[in-house]
Amino acid sequence: MRIQSIFILILLFSCAKQPEKEIENDTWEKLEVITLFQKITIEKHSDSSEVENIVWNKQIYNIPPKYIIEDTVKTKIYLDKSEKDSLKSWIKSSILKPKFTALAATDYVGNVELNYINRNTTLSCKYNSVGEWDKVSENTKKIYNLLNSKTKLSKQ
Repeated sequence: MRIQSIFILILLFSCAKQPEKEIENDTWEKLEVITLFQKITIEKHSDSSEVENIVWNKQIYNIPPKYIIEDTVKTKIYLDKSEKDSLKSWIKSSILKPKFTALAATDYVGNVELNYINRNTTLSCKYNSVGEWDKVSENTKKIYNLLNSKTKLSKQ
């Protein structure tokens, strides 16, 4: 009976849930939120973040559509340390625990790419053709709301 008890205890401990992996040396340098019409780059050690608004021509060449960039308009937004920390946390969580969604949209609408960059390593998560990307998960909604409070943000 004692041997069976020991065997059961060993089995229970070996099947215990392993802790979730974390990013080692969580020292990010840059975060990116990229949509079809915008690229927002947040640098950890900068007081401003860059917003690139992309202006496309109106001609459709293929399916999926391939447009030509007519212009890129760059502006700056300002995020404090707590806002950057929040964005880092939401983007990191979106990458490490992506939300697999049933959202779908026609015409290739609703694309977002989230990047977590540290020197020579980039972790990324992409959502394609999901309509309004802020509806994919609670994290994407938080990312959208925070950045939209600073600049007009594209949902596509």
